[in-house]
Amino acid sequence: MIRKKLAVLVTVVLALAVAAGICGCTPHRKTVEEYGLTMREDEVVIEGLKTERTIVLAADTHISLCDDRDTAVAEKAAQRYQMFASLAKNPADVNFSHMMEIVKQMKPDLLVLAGDITDSAMEASIDFVKTELEKAGVPWVYSMGNHDFEYGSEYFSAKAYDDYLPRFSAVSNTENGWQALEYDDLIVFMTDDASNKIGAAALEALKEYGAKGKPIVLVNHVPIEPQTEDKSLWAKSIEVWRADGNGRSRVLLGYNSCIPDGTTAEFLSYVLAEDSPVKLVLAGHVHFYHRDSLNEKLEQIITGAGYEGEFTKITLKPAK
Repeated sequence: MIRKKLAVLVTVVLALAVAAGICGCTPHRKTVEEYGLTMREDEVVIEGLKTERTIVLAADTHISLCDDRDTAVAEKAAQRYQMFASLAKNPADVNFSHMMEIVKQMKPDLLVLAGDITDSAMEASIDFVKTELEKAGVPWVYSMGNHDFEYGSEYFSAKAYDDYLPRFSAVSNTENGWQALEYDDLIVFMTDDASNKIGAAALEALKEYGAKGKPIVLVNHVPIEPQTEDKSLWAKSIEVWRADGNGRSRVLLGYNSCIPDGTTAEFLSYVLAEDSPVKLVLAGHVHFYHRDSLNEKLEQIITGAGYEGEFTKITLKPAK
């Protein structure tokens, strides 16, 4: 009897030791598949790049957590939480937490959050995202989508910009409508969504960074409509999101989609020019994965819906 009790005790101690990562044992780390996630993997050759780098791209998790700091939008938050949860194996916040655990294991050079990570500018959602990003322990950049800083009926309104966008200062540099991260051989430039428009400050900043002669990875929340004969992205966007009253795509940026204003048209011309420093465009927004060419020299990768547990690993390789 005593031997049996000792055997049971040793088994329990060993199990606890494995869980704690001691005794020279390695605790089990769940894989992408075990978490029920989907990770796409892409490789892109970048002219002018000197060092191989890995980027993880995520968007559209639509996290909708609310507490007593935001009671005015609690009912809407609960409805949105359940809606996105019903479309996936796990709720959006659970999938995001699982994604960040995989990111922690992968240790990419950069985590790019391309908008709509939160579904509204609620304090509980932002606090949750900040905590999970800090747990992941990797460098990140976070741009605003069309849902991040909406609040109730405030959607791209002056009040949304003045009162709710600043709430993201703990996780994102949102002050100028653009962000940039510069390496010795690469620039990652992010535009915050401005209702399918690019602001003058963002365009000017992009040109200034472009003048440095380094390749640029451009991050837009809204994908750009390709300039090629391949209409598969445009057709799929119509299939998923329906066309507007004039038969245009409602979720892409381009002349057959969300028609650009003057500044945005200049932005597109700069990005799509033959001698453009922009070598890759990353986006989200449409809730499905897609990779295509915007023209003969420029590719675009769109990551799938984060609330469904989709994200994308992108390896940037120097040209030989």
